[in-house]
Amino acid sequence: MSSPPPSPPRDLLESVRVTALASDGDGIARTAEGRVVFVEGGVPGDRVELALPRKQKGSLRARIARIVEPSSDRVEPRCPHFGQCGGCVWQHVRYSSQLEAKRQNVRAALERIGGLSLDCDVEIVASPSDYGYRARTRVVEVDGGVGYRRRSSNETLRVDACPVLVAEAEAALRVQAERVAARQRRARDGRDHRGGRNDPRTRALREWVITAGSRGPARSEQVGTPLPASEGTRATPDAAPRDEVVLEVLGERLRIGGPGFVQGNALLWERLAREVRDRCLLPHAGRAPRRFVELYAGIGFFTLPLARSGLSGLAVESDPQAVADLAFNLTRAGLADAVEAIAAQVEVRTDLPTWLASTDLLLVDPPRIGLEPIVRQSIAKGGPGAVVYVSCDPATLARDLKLLAEHDYRVASVLAFDLFPQTPHVETVVRLER
Repeated sequence: MSSPPPSPPRDLLESVRVTALASDGDGIARTAEGRVVFVEGGVPGDRVELALPRKQKGSLRARIARIVEPSSDRVEPRCPHFGQCGGCVWQHVRYSSQLEAKRQNVRAALERIGGLSLDCDVEIVASPSDYGYRARTRVVEVDGGVGYRRRSSNETLRVDACPVLVAEAEAALRVQAERVAARQRRARDGRDHRGGRNDPRTRALREWVITAGSRGPARSEQVGTPLPASEGTRATPDAAPRDEVVLEVLGERLRIGGPGFVQGNALLWERLAREVRDRCLLPHAGRAPRRFVELYAGIGFFTLPLARSGLSGLAVESDPQAVADLAFNLTRAGLADAVEAIAAQVEVRTDLPTWLASTDLLLVDPPRIGLEPIVRQSIAKGGPGAVVYVSCDPATLARDLKLLAEHDYRVASVLAFDLFPQTPHVETVVRLER
């Protein structure tokens, strides 16, 4: 009597077809029972067999056990560290498919989370190149050099090259790796007593930010603890820091003096600044804006083009180095009389409602967490007729716009920017009008 055929492995699910990309980077598929499952490494069009799905935060998630039929949008990753490094998660996805996924994810967030009924299209601006675009990165010390965090882990991964960096930033990464490796060798030889034998937990705290400007070599700067901004004071320009890095945009020269935030895609600096400026300058109710308030102004990436266009106003920033750069950049450009640079945390300013009541235009570019509740509420109750919101997270953007829509703001335009190809991250510029 012949033996029965072997049972299929218990850790495999029936094959599924990946149909889309989620905002966190995973593929999206449905099981035979119709349940949504998020597939790590899935590409739209793939037919795959999955390892046993696991529940995570109420959803099904699974790894690919076998690719039965690869998608035509599945491509070969360029980086040898892909799959281990926590930076890029879409190098195996054709760039056109990445763009469409981001466009759809922005629209889905605004409609589903924000409850908005959009009367306009969601357009997306592609990066001129999907590699060699990134002007800023943060690296950590590892054995033998520097690297990045591993995917979904606090562990580190040594990296000697990074194909998404602009050439100047990648050159600085190699130089920093050589410096760290040399110091580690001296420490092992007993010739350096400055902490070369740190345990991994201590060593992981040693980090550097690499920043490239529009020209010249990139700067590598060790990350320290920033001093708190002096609340409510007018910022004043200081002397140029060592190894000044300059970003040139729309004819303006912007100093980047420290490791704080700056827009990361060097190939889209001009387009992003121009589109934000032009949306700010649009008339509302038949009147062109004359005065603006900018919250989370950074080094003045958007501030200087607005002031150069003839607007005056306030620019508020809490990071000490960034607001010093902002004041310096305004002064060097001859625009300090047009814009008051204020060092302050927006969330604790009791005069925020007064600022909002006295302006024609509000420009906000908050961190990934979006606007704090008190800021959202202040804008909803007393904001000006026009608001331009620059966001790096569609979900928090949608949450904030939901409240503003309940207070008579409508979405006039939505434009997405692919500032970070090979990742799910997307920047969105929304103009709102009362």
